[in-house]
Amino acid sequence: MKRTQFVLALALVGSMGSAAAAVVGPGYLGDLVGQNISIANTIAGLGTPIADIYGFDIGALTSEAIATSVKVTLQFGSGSTPVYDISNFAITLKDVNGIVYGIDSTFDSSGALNLGATLLPSTVAAPGFYQFVVSGTTAGTAGGIYAGALSAAPVPEPQTWLTLLAGLGLVGMMVERIKRRPG
Repeated sequence: MKRTQFVLALALVGSMGSAAAAVVGPGYLGDLVGQNISIANTIAGLGTPIADIYGFDIGALTSEAIATSVKVTLQFGSGSTPVYDISNFAITLKDVNGIVYGIDSTFDSSGALNLGATLLPSTVAAPGFYQFVVSGTTAGTAGGIYAGALSAAPVPEPQTWLTLLAGLGLVGMMVERIKRRPG
């Protein structure tokens, strides 16, 4: 049974990497707009503190909504202590000036941490360069493992919503006009 869990866990981590071009570890990720970047890291040793920083920017002209989901618990092996696990696991989204946009340390029903925020576009020499921080302490006898994804999607501007509503109104008027036509 333990061997099956191990194989399934490796397959899960492998399949997460196939969704994007590559699985990357901590460091600068570049412009996140239009990207879906898989992240992962393995930290060796029991009781090792984790403070992994993934830096990125969003260089579009409009605000971007950053959606994140990070957590894979791989608890397998013999004995009561898992081989790979992380305690006090948390994710934080902040800018380079230390302003925090969101923190999550509560797991959902699927065992994942999820964090989302609306961020302003990046500009050179100004706030707008961001950091996604993964923190915790390894609790497995061999260390800890995590994996997940970062992505950015545009947030429509108010003018876009008004244009959409006006267009729908015009279409509705045209349909009503066609219905009333004698035919």
